[in-house]
Amino acid sequence: MDATEALVTRLAGTFADLGLRHVVISPGSRNTPLSTAFASEPRIETHVVLDERSAAYFALGAAKQSGVPVALVCTSGTAAANYHPAIVEADRAGVPLLVLTADRPPELRGVDAPQTIDQIGLYGNAIRMFHDVGVPDEATATAAPSLAVRAWTAALDAPQGPVHLNFPFREPLAAPTRPAPPSSLRHRRGDVQLPPESLAELAERLSGRRSLIVAGGHQRAGFAAAAAMFAGRARVPVIADVQCRFPSPATLAYGDLLAVAGYLHSHEPEIVVRIGPVPTSRPVWSWLQETDVEQIAIGDGSWSDPLGTVSTAYRSDPAITLADLAGRTEPGPSPWIESWRRADDSIDAAVTAALETEAFPNEPAVARIVWESAPSGATIYAGSSMPIRDLDSFAGRPRGDLAVLANRGANGIDGVLSAAAGAAASDGRRVVVLIGDLSALHDATAMGSIARMGLPVTIVVVDNNGGGIFHFLPQAESLSSDPFETLFGTPQDLSLIPVAEAFGIPARAVETDADLRSAVASATGPDLIEVVTDRGENVAVHERLRAAAARSLR
Repeated sequence: MDATEALVTRLAGTFADLGLRHVVISPGSRNTPLSTAFASEPRIETHVVLDERSAAYFALGAAKQSGVPVALVCTSGTAAANYHPAIVEADRAGVPLLVLTADRPPELRGVDAPQTIDQIGLYGNAIRMFHDVGVPDEATATAAPSLAVRAWTAALDAPQGPVHLNFPFREPLAAPTRPAPPSSLRHRRGDVQLPPESLAELAERLSGRRSLIVAGGHQRAGFAAAAAMFAGRARVPVIADVQCRFPSPATLAYGDLLAVAGYLHSHEPEIVVRIGPVPTSRPVWSWLQETDVEQIAIGDGSWSDPLGTVSTAYRSDPAITLADLAGRTEPGPSPWIESWRRADDSIDAAVTAALETEAFPNEPAVARIVWESAPSGATIYAGSSMPIRDLDSFAGRPRGDLAVLANRGANGIDGVLSAAAGAAASDGRRVVVLIGDLSALHDATAMGSIARMGLPVTIVVVDNNGGGIFHFLPQAESLSSDPFETLFGTPQDLSLIPVAEAFGIPARAVETDADLRSAVASATGPDLIEVVTDRGENVAVHERLRAAAARSLR
């Protein structure tokens, strides 16, 4: 066994020992040693995705769904550069990835060799660790298990994120066919927990007060149970993003509409506990920015306060901290949480009634139907523009049997279908994608992977022929129709149905709420459902629903 073969087989074997179960490979020549080593490891499932940009988001979705690092393997040159958008998303969202890029050896760098770019530090500060492995020799092969543990640890340590290992291979390129024997190497991630004196201080700070929890982003497993236990015992209402919303008497389903209606201004708490990034709802985070209420943050990652309003940050795992606080914090006043429950119930009744009077299809109704009709145990993967906002505002009561994922780290519209495909491939769960037409077109090549792999992915496309979110922004009022449509509306005049069918995905349009409900509930995937809406009318529908919510609180 030569040095290259020894290096890659030991590396793949050690990653498998540590718990790696999925690798996404972008086909190429220079990465032959890595690709064949992972393909020969029986404990690791190999996914081949042609488009490197799509492959990286595929790995991102698989890692988000599983909570375990997923490996990416590509050849040298622009292949590695195409991974960059997903790596930025993984960095901002705290998703563990192992990015393994093949490279030319040192003598071919900087001399205009084909398919060679500068890959040293290619991803800048978006990664947790970078290591140029060096041309394989006896020393690098011997150190491979140690390197694997180091990379695995760096990806999983708080804050979690991507790791980049760069492999300069010389020809001839080895193609190993036998896995390395299993080793005794293991990794056990510890959680960041507050010391007793800090926990006591925090408990005292919250005891007996009118408190409010505002949680954003996607939270790790265990958060929902811990937050429900603490909030219930301490009588603390919870405004949580739809990504981390959970069933509980303390959970508010309509935080966004409560903020729109001015309820947060008229019922200000004494202290706000912030968890995760700023929430999806702009009215909620605008209130957080405007209010003088004391705000504290709990999180085990990097500093997260773009609003500049946090007075104290407790660096600890939110789930563990809330569970520890549950038996230490004196409950807040009963009328406080009851008033929030009544307000939330009023909005629920008003919005439900208002939706029944709106003509279908409309985008808030589509979001609610997808939410209500998704099969138990499914994952909803939401587009980062209007779909996640409509789910957050109008989905209704939380469901504990659904997971909600979105690429809301960097908030780009790219890679949604690829990430949803990765989520489905990671564990075989049904994934229902709620996505706009521009975002779907942006990532259309992912449909090829979804069809070829037979993934259980149902794609619900809200086709408003353009960028609907821009109609809610100042540009819609400050620009006349022509430049607005050209620069922001960007109509493509293209149905996604023939696009999906060209990739081998069954597709159809629905026009009634009953048909959409039935299609989402019964589809097994892969399939695509298109719902055509009107961008201009969508603004009016949102205004009417928000007005109904506000009236219900008067």
